[in-house]
Amino acid sequence: MRLINLQNKSILSPAAGNILGAIFLSGLLLYWIMAGYFRSDALFMVGLAAAGGAVVIRQPGVGSRRFAWAAWGFIALSLLVPARSFHFLALVFALLYTLENYVGKINEAPVWIALLLTAGAKTMSIVLGFPLRLQMSENAAQVLQMLGKDARAAGNLILFEGREFLVDSACAGLQMVEVSFLFCFLLWALLERSSGRQLRRPAQGIILLATGMMLLIYNQLRIIFLVIFAIPPEDPMHDAVGLFGLTLYVFLPLYGGLKRAFVSEIWSRAAATKSGHALPVLQRGMTIHTLLPAGILWGMALFGPAMALETQTAPTGFVPRGIPSDCVRETPAPGITKYVNGALLIYIKPVRGWYDTEHTPLICWKGSGYVFGQVQERWMGGTNYYMGVLQKKGAPDYFTAWWFDNGRRRTVSQAGWRWLDMCGEGGFSLVNVTASDPETLEKHLKIMLNNN
Repeated sequence: MRLINLQNKSILSPAAGNILGAIFLSGLLLYWIMAGYFRSDALFMVGLAAAGGAVVIRQPGVGSRRFAWAAWGFIALSLLVPARSFHFLALVFALLYTLENYVGKINEAPVWIALLLTAGAKTMSIVLGFPLRLQMSENAAQVLQMLGKDARAAGNLILFEGREFLVDSACAGLQMVEVSFLFCFLLWALLERSSGRQLRRPAQGIILLATGMMLLIYNQLRIIFLVIFAIPPEDPMHDAVGLFGLTLYVFLPLYGGLKRAFVSEIWSRAAATKSGHALPVLQRGMTIHTLLPAGILWGMALFGPAMALETQTAPTGFVPRGIPSDCVRETPAPGITKYVNGALLIYIKPVRGWYDTEHTPLICWKGSGYVFGQVQERWMGGTNYYMGVLQKKGAPDYFTAWWFDNGRRRTVSQAGWRWLDMCGEGGFSLVNVTASDPETLEKHLKIMLNNN
């Protein structure tokens, strides 16, 4: 009897495996687009194109299973934690794993771009950038005072020689974070491709930290410059100054620094030689190639519908004390409670956990056409909260306050409530109270915040 050695045989032929793998990945991609897991803004689309252009084949014909472990890790996380970013990264690493085993080992730049393009990264840059803008406003006022100018900060509002300058998300230039890091990663890949060298691990970390530091310096100097020369947002020079500063303080230093790093023996090294397993992966590992996207597709098909309607799975949340008895209770969206009377508008928006991007007023009110003016952190009844003015052209101003509350703890700190949630003290909701005048708002805040 002749024995057949199946060790290096595949159940599927390479051609059949390629077709099935393509079908699985295409179906998964289509499903995610239909379910709304991808961002749809222009920068995301540019980022996807940049990720493709940033791919450098370091070792042609050499495969690796490193991205398989990452993909399965994010698959597990996406099934345990209903966060869209985990779903997106599971797909990204599955695609990178397949690419690497069909073409060869690739560089790290596409991975960094994928992390940058997650919905969580964008939202957290807005949410975490908010207290940073307040600090930048205070720093700018102090610098102007040192220059002998009459200046002071009131939250995100700078009062400079009788004029008011609002440091909102656009003015601070924090939306340029994605653009700057995208430029960094794409330039990184292009220089690696042209030089045949790759950055050492410590150098990669230093480049990322340096980019972040240059962004902070750029934003701070930009605010000071715009205030000194009284350039309002509607002036074309406002954007021109921003682009010039971004080029001067971020793009040019990045270009010079990366170029020098790639010719330095300390910061970079010659491209790696062959390692890992050779590329008959099409013969040996086609089963894994097929099961990986199939596993993602199965998990998403099973759990995806609930994720697509993730707000419906949000916890009910608690009811804060001190809500006026004449308020009418409404449910404008699954999981969100609204209380309204002739004087107040109160939203209770539960957060699902530490991983949630939550319904921050900084985004929700902006979607209704409002911008925030004079936002300040205040204290009342032993509780800190944010208070700001909502402004919209052709509409009266509204005054709004918000904080996070679980009935036991109150805070405005993003890191604070997420840490408490991870430690088991969860159940937080975002409480947002709005009134047509500051007196009414302050009156009801005293009632709500002094009730424990």
